[in-house]
Amino acid sequence: MASKTLLLIPALATAALGSVLDLDIKVQNGYRTIEVDLGTPGGPFDLMYDTGSSTLWVLDSNCTDDCPNVSGYSRHGYNLTSTGVNLGVNDSIAYSGGTVSGFTATDILTVPDTNVSYRQSFAVITDSTWAALAADGFIGLASSTIAFKNTTTAVEQMMQDGLLDEPRFAIYAGSGVSTVTNPDPENNGVFTFGGSHEETYADGELQWMKMLSPFEIYKTNLLGIQGHNNSDGQALSSDVLNWYGQVIFDTGASSISIPNDQIEAMYALTPFSYADISSGYRPLCSDFNDTWSISFTMGFYGEGVTFNLTGDQLAVPGYQDDDHCFPPFNPWDSYNTIIGQHWLSNFYAVFDFGSFDPETYDIRVGLAPLKKEYLPSA
Repeated sequence: MASKTLLLIPALATAALGSVLDLDIKVQNGYRTIEVDLGTPGGPFDLMYDTGSSTLWVLDSNCTDDCPNVSGYSRHGYNLTSTGVNLGVNDSIAYSGGTVSGFTATDILTVPDTNVSYRQSFAVITDSTWAALAADGFIGLASSTIAFKNTTTAVEQMMQDGLLDEPRFAIYAGSGVSTVTNPDPENNGVFTFGGSHEETYADGELQWMKMLSPFEIYKTNLLGIQGHNNSDGQALSSDVLNWYGQVIFDTGASSISIPNDQIEAMYALTPFSYADISSGYRPLCSDFNDTWSISFTMGFYGEGVTFNLTGDQLAVPGYQDDDHCFPPFNPWDSYNTIIGQHWLSNFYAVFDFGSFDPETYDIRVGLAPLKKEYLPSA
């Protein structure tokens, strides 16, 4: 999508300045969402948070009935309210899960259980092919320069309106247990605007990586990937894989996507064979264990940071039954690597802009392993 100038909507905001806003994360069908209210009177919308895109969008009320839905989730639709304004601009976005299109609008966004209320630009989706989406829309968290026409991301709008204490947001993804079947899980996820809580969730210091500029998405250099095997009581490590690509941190993706021409070498670091996987082999979850691990080294050259996950932390059960797990890596047609929600859920993640002023952003992402009591469920 073409770049554009950051659109700053007049504030009309009310809040105690410098807020830190903590929102519960809901989980349904594997989709993680946060709730906001839109309009006057306000209606609740569960929005999938996505660091790999930039647009806040909600489904039009007609689309909730007419657009395909196989998710099992009863979606909520939006109608212009007494404070809503149709900006008269149409656009569309293509995601891996489907394509959405509609018009831009502004209305009052309220963060539930807070006194934060301000005017937000967003897209009203009148047509969607994303049948599996168990949410009312998206809240994109990347750069406004790649957002739907005439819209600004919610986090940047709140920053520009002076509503946040710090120019950052943070994610503890939680246990991953469905909040539909378990409305009050022991380790419910928390999404934080305007601050972070690493002292609560992180086991150690945040390790920071600078992001590449110009800022569009959260992307840095891939410096190397290495496999480790401890199955025979000896610590053995593979040669370092490095194809001089980049790493994208994308909570809107579920898994890890590896370039097509590197996928066989990537699986060679694990107990599995890509030839078997591509022929329909279903990995046993028991083979995802702590006798092997994969480490990613990322960041700027000379400043790389290494993060390691054991096989059991890469396990995603439910590949036709609970005894089989989904393959840990997917091939795709790019030289870049996507690190999705499942990998990220093993860490406390902080996305820091470095400044409230778009002209002086210094984007970085900090990750720290979770304390044992906050690790996600298998």
